[in-house]
Amino acid sequence: MRRFVVSFALVLAAVALAGCDKKGAAATKRARVNGSVTLDGKALTTGEVVFDAENGEPPGAFTIVDGKFEGVAPVGKNKVKLTAMRKVSMKEKMKMDGPGYDQLVEENLLPARYADGTLMREVLESGDNKFDFDLKSK
Repeated sequence: MRRFVVSFALVLAAVALAGCDKKGAAATKRARVNGSVTLDGKALTTGEVVFDAENGEPPGAFTIVDGKFEGVAPVGKNKVKLTAMRKVSMKEKMKMDGPGYDQLVEENLLPARYADGTLMREVLESGDNKFDFDLKSK
């Protein structure tokens, strides 16, 4: 009986391994990207830029530091989302005072249109993938 259980377990393991799709993460081509982000003509101190091909693969997410970003993103058409979060008190954000309004919450410094994924960029497999974003607060 014990041989049967061990044999059955080995057969199950072999079937499971045979069914694995080897395409996985290696199927998505990625390329190096870099660029700059300004807000009203000034370098964005800190934030995040995300390149999302929306094909089920992980997007490329990069930290913006002193107006610059770099990393690897999926090749092809990508929706680009930009955010620059800061912590403010509820009192400051809501322009109201009361119990609990001294609690800190996050607020995006950028207008919502930059975080909604309407910006599109094409990442090339080879070549120059430099993307500069000149954002406006109004």
